[in-house]
Order: sequence, then C-alpha cells, then structure tokens
Amino acid sequence: MRMILRTSNRRNYSLIKLTALVWIVGLLIVINACGGNSETENSSDVINSSDSVLIESGEMPAPEGSQGEFVLVDEMKAARQLHSAIKLPDGRIFVVGGRGPGANLNNTVYETAELYNPDSDEWTLTGSMVDQRHDLCASLLQDGKVLAAGGRGKLNMAMPTAEVWDPETGEWSQTENLNTGRDYMPCLTLNDGRVMIIGGEERDYAMEATAEIWDPSTGKWSETAPMSAARARHTATLLDDGRVLITGGGKLDPPYEKTSEIYDPSSDTWLITAEMSTGRASHSAVKLSDGNVLIVGGRGKKLTAEIYNPMTDIWTKVGNTEIPRSEASAILMQDGRVLVTGGIGLRISGEIFDPDTGSWTRTLDMHDTRYRHQMIVLDNGKILVIGGNGKEGLLAETELFTP
Repeated sequence: MRMILRTSNRRNYSLIKLTALVWIVGLLIVINACGGNSETENSSDVINSSDSVLIESGEMPAPEGSQGEFVLVDEMKAARQLHSAIKLPDGRIFVVGGRGPGANLNNTVYETAELYNPDSDEWTLTGSMVDQRHDLCASLLQDGKVLAAGGRGKLNMAMPTAEVWDPETGEWSQTENLNTGRDYMPCLTLNDGRVMIIGGEERDYAMEATAEIWDPSTGKWSETAPMSAARARHTATLLDDGRVLITGGGKLDPPYEKTSEIYDPSSDTWLITAEMSTGRASHSAVKLSDGNVLIVGGRGKKLTAEIYNPMTDIWTKVGNTEIPRSEASAILMQDGRVLVTGGIGLRISGEIFDPDTGSWTRTLDMHDTRYRHQMIVLDNGKILVIGGNGKEGLLAETELFTP
C-alpha cells in the first residue's frame, strides 16, 4: 500500500513539474510575441536580446580607434535637467531653467539662469526669471535677447507665461502670455525674427495640435493654423528655405507618431509630408550641411536613424546607432558630422554620424552618464556638454568634447 502511494505521489509531482514548465514556456512565447511594445517594429529598429545585457547594464566598452575626447570643465552653479541652452552672439553660453533634485511635486524647479565663458572656463549667475520652469521654450532673438516661454512649473502644470532676458542688463521683463499654456514642445526663431512654439502638452496633459508665433516688435502671440496631429516630445527644424519641419511625437508610452509635416510661415499653411520609417518621440533632429535633416533614435529603444530630403519629400534609412538613444542630445559639428551623446538608460558614450558614409563611429566615453542634457558648439569647434540626469543624480558637471 505504501509503495502504491509513493508511486502515485511521484507521478503527481512529475505532472505538476511538467504543467509548470509548459505554462512558463507558453508565457515566454507570448511575451516574445508582444515584444513589450504595442508598436510594430522592424528587427533592425530595436535592440537585440543578445545585446541587451551589455546595453542595459551600462555600456559596451569603447573600442580601439574611438574618436574624440571629453574633458571636465567648470561646474554650473546648479545641477539641472530639462533646461535650455543657447550660444549668445558673443560666444558665451546661456543656460536657463530646468528641474533640480527631488521627486514629483517636491522637486526643485529653477528660475535661475547662468552664463559660461569659454575663455575663462567659468560659470556665473545672471538674472533670474520671474517664473520657475522646466521643459521650456528658450529661443535667441535677432537682437541678442532671449525669449523664455511656457514649460512646466513648480505646481507641475503647463505654464502660459513668457519673459525676455536682456544680455546688456542681465534682467528679465515679462511679455504677453501664450494663448495656451504648454510644455514638452519645441520652439525656434524664424528667419523673419519671430518665434514659433509648436504643440506640446496642456495643463491637463492633453497633447496640442495648435501652434503660435510671438512677434518681438509687438510682444504679442498669435495662433497659427493647427498641425494635422496633436504632438508632444516631437522635433521642429528650421529648413534652409525658412519653412519648419515637424516630426513624430507622443506621450511616454507608445504609440508614437510616424507622421511629419512642414509649416510655411509665408502662407500660414501646413503640408503633410512622407512618413518616417517608424513612430518616434523624444528623438533627436539635426539639420545637415546640405539642408537635409537627420532623425535619430526615440523612445522604445530605437537604434535606427533616417534622413529627410525636403526637396524630394523622401526619407532614407542610414546606419543604426550602437545603442538606443532617447532623450539624448545631438548636434551638428563644424566639420559637417553629427555628434550624439547620452540617452535614457544612463548612457555614457557618444557616437558620430558621417553623412558621407551614412555610418556611425563610437567616441571615447564621457566622464558622466547623462540624459536630458544639452550640447552647444563653441566658436572654437569644441562641444560643451551641459548637465542632465546621471547615475548618481542630477548633474552640475559640464565637459568639453574635442572632435
């Protein structure tokens, strides 16, 4: 009788193990099929599982022959992420706003601004804004002043206020409010000197299709024709002919927009253009020396890059980056190549894109991992990397990259 019971127990135990194994295998198949992303991606668009351990745990080591060098320089007066940075006509770098240490509604939101002098390698504070803001619009005006508008404030709401900084006095003066408070949006100065701010999220986090233009001669905002789609975390690029290319957009989670469109300030009209190869948000856009526009990365661990030709309305895929780049920083270097650094996942590396070959080359590593940072090309061709979110928290550290 005992023998029969033991045999029965072993059979039941084996059956339980087999059932559990089948259930686990089935679950893995479902997860692999879903891919953890509601978007349909090409296999070349996202990281491969074989690379994920190296990528997610930090970085693959820089290979021999990696280009450029990063050197630490003077620290900012405040650790910042989601700030804005502008090169002034005299060569100094102006940084304003951003988010400081803390979490949720307890975080610091800056009203402060500071200046970096490349000749003396020194940061100094300048006048503070009236309002605290991060994810703001900051744009250089033709007279050398700086407009700051919108952004998210201390109460974690999109703001409608706008103000202007005067480099002669270092002080701010308020100007007319936006028609719609917004953040997570791009802005730029048009060829005629007006400033355009496009899309973004409202105070209730709904994405906006509206855009508006500020006229420095009157200090007033006027709404433009709306975009074809509501967008936030999208890009805006001023084309050589004065029109504005808008790409992608979305919230933190997919789906993300594949669409792009072009605004013509002379006629206040939008033209829907060819779609990108994949939906993107929190990606980078850089106008190349030939007038085409390079788009890189985006949320969803995207490796792909593509180039838009505004003359032919055609997107062309180019080489993939080594690792995904979302909330990274990308900039055109003086030699016509593009540098991209950092990104979500605490990326410490940079990569350089060569438009002549369509390929990427690894740089030596930065001194700090960072994302939500800024980069500016100095007059001497070196690139200043500013602040961001790092492994140990928010960064006041800045470093210079020499190509």
